[in-house]
Amino acid sequence: MSAACAVLGASVFFTPTDFVSLHKFIFLQLFLALAYAGFLLTGLTDWTNFQASLKIHAYILFSLFFISFILAFFSLFLAHCFIALFWLYLVLLCVYMIWQDKNDDQFGVLGFLFGILGFEIYYLISGNEKFLNLQVFIHVIAILLISYRVSVVLGKEALKREKGMDEAVFVPNFIYKNIAICCVCAFLLLNIFFEESMGVYYAAIACGSAVLAKLKEWHYKELFRHSFVLLYYFMQLFLAVGFLGIGFSGIFELHLETNFMHLIAINAVVFSVMLIFNVAGLRHSGQELEFLRLSKIAFILVLLAGVSRGILAYFWSGFYIHLPAMLIAIAFVFWLINFYVIFRDNDFSDDPE
Repeated sequence: MSAACAVLGASVFFTPTDFVSLHKFIFLQLFLALAYAGFLLTGLTDWTNFQASLKIHAYILFSLFFISFILAFFSLFLAHCFIALFWLYLVLLCVYMIWQDKNDDQFGVLGFLFGILGFEIYYLISGNEKFLNLQVFIHVIAILLISYRVSVVLGKEALKREKGMDEAVFVPNFIYKNIAICCVCAFLLLNIFFEESMGVYYAAIACGSAVLAKLKEWHYKELFRHSFVLLYYFMQLFLAVGFLGIGFSGIFELHLETNFMHLIAINAVVFSVMLIFNVAGLRHSGQELEFLRLSKIAFILVLLAGVSRGILAYFWSGFYIHLPAMLIAIAFVFWLINFYVIFRDNDFSDDPE
């Protein structure tokens, strides 16, 4: 369903509606709401040893999503109200699972969930679009947290496939991850309270530099031989480029901050969701971690969409809307084609780790 929302969000650019507001809502709310719900109701239950049935919670969350989805075509304000209820319910459910397990290792998860909920509520109260746009960077914090766990899986899988490296262990540096998260938090706070300050742009450069520092841990040929590592690496690289672009654009008054924000939104946020869809989809259906051909093409299409909207659009308007929208829609259609067959033919399985 989340992938279908991505296709819909890209397709609205080809309709005569108010596609700017609608695509923001579909991508930042509907698409990501389902992606987080699916990931957390799968992953957090394992991390907190939650054994109770989630069926009733899934029905409630889907009902709130569906009402919001329908209302989006009539009243975006009401649609935002119901998606805020969706986030509230998901937050409370996660709080309950973490509290029941007395698990203090998941506070980071609660932090970005409360951030999304808080920004959404404040947007509803104030009507200030800034708090809608800044949600992109809340999702960046989520990416930095979740991708750290994903990187452990990818690194371990890559080394397992290398001859003579049975005893090798890949341990990502959590200090770099924490520094990057702190930098993004500072960037958000400066945007909220000192929007006109040059400090915003220096904070963006700090964010980009921190993410670049994280990449050092992947600079081994044994890791780069595997496509899933390369894709993860490029996602982090474009995230860094996006922040550096925002910073230097603001300092030198190039007025390209929106372009680079879209580069982050597509090549970091949307790409990360695609990556987790593939990794989790394969591992929880009993498959080897080997991306299928259509999935690899889909990753390339998402990267091209981000480059088109974030960089090439500066040179020609044709790269601005319709090309990236078409590329994202096709990418998620390819994912749906692959994984419909996988999910149809394989039962859900626990994570092999």
